Amino acid sequence: MATARKPASGKKVFGLNGRSLVFAVAIHVVIGVSLFVSFNFKSDNVAGPAARPQVQPIQASVVTEADVKKQFDAIEERENKKKLEQEQAEKKVQDLLKKQKQEEQKLAQIKKEQELQKTKAAEEIKKAKALAKKKEKEKNNKAELARKKKEDEKKKAELARKKKADEKKKAEIARKKKLADDKRKKELALQQQMEAERQKRVLNSALAQYIPIITQKVGRNWNQPTNLQRGITARVTVKLTANGEVVSAQLTRSSGDTVFDRSVVNAVYKASPLPIPRERGINEKFRELNLNFNPEDLI
Repeated sequence: MATARKPASGKKVFGLNGRSLVFAVAIHVVIGVSLFVSFNFKSDNVAGPAARPQVQPIQASVVTEADVKKQFDAIEERENKKKLEQEQAEKKVQDLLKKQKQEEQKLAQIKKEQELQKTKAAEEIKKAKALAKKKEKEKNNKAELARKKKEDEKKKAELARKKKADEKKKAEIARKKKLADDKRKKELALQQQMEAERQKRVLNSALAQYIPIITQKVGRNWNQPTNLQRGITARVTVKLTANGEVVSAQLTRSSGDTVFDRSVVNAVYKASPLPIPRERGINEKFRELNLNFNPEDLI
């Protein structure tokens, strides 16, 4: 059973609190009703029986303060009960609103978490796509590098093959060139040898032809010494110009007879210019001559 609650307001009206005021008003109402009933009863008795018709007397009951208090307590109990029910209803409404707010907050939190998870999932997908793209790019780069490496290796192999072929070709060319050079050298050496032999033959022929002529001219310019020994020979080295002019005449081997040696050198100078061949290639061979003189050839 709900207990009686004091009025929410503790203020006093004319020196009385709310409950006392209501109780006082109720007592006055009961007293007023009793006086009214009593007054009417006395008036009826004064007028007498002829004054008005007979009516049934009003049964008046005395209302005590306990009855008023009991009724007031019942009224107050109902009001308190109603107020308590109202407060409970309001509390239920507040609880429902609070619960609804909490649910809304939970839903908002869940939605926020879902959005966060969605954003996180999107980021993860984005990262996964970026990673996959990066891996694909790396894969493509590796494939491209492998392709380029293979091409480079192929080019290197081709270059090595060409280089080897070029080296082989160069070696073959060098071999053929060497063979040709060797052949040319042999031919040249043979030609030179043949030319040298020819020139030697020509020179020997020219010497065989011109030495007697030179000796005869020197002999014509020789002053034969007295008391000349027989069987002696003097060698004189003679240097000539292209025209046969005597540049120098030097005794290179004495005959043992100084007079004969000196007479031979003087005869060479007097015989200048000496007769020598004019042909090119032969004339040069007569620029320096080793001439042997003996009295028998000069006479």
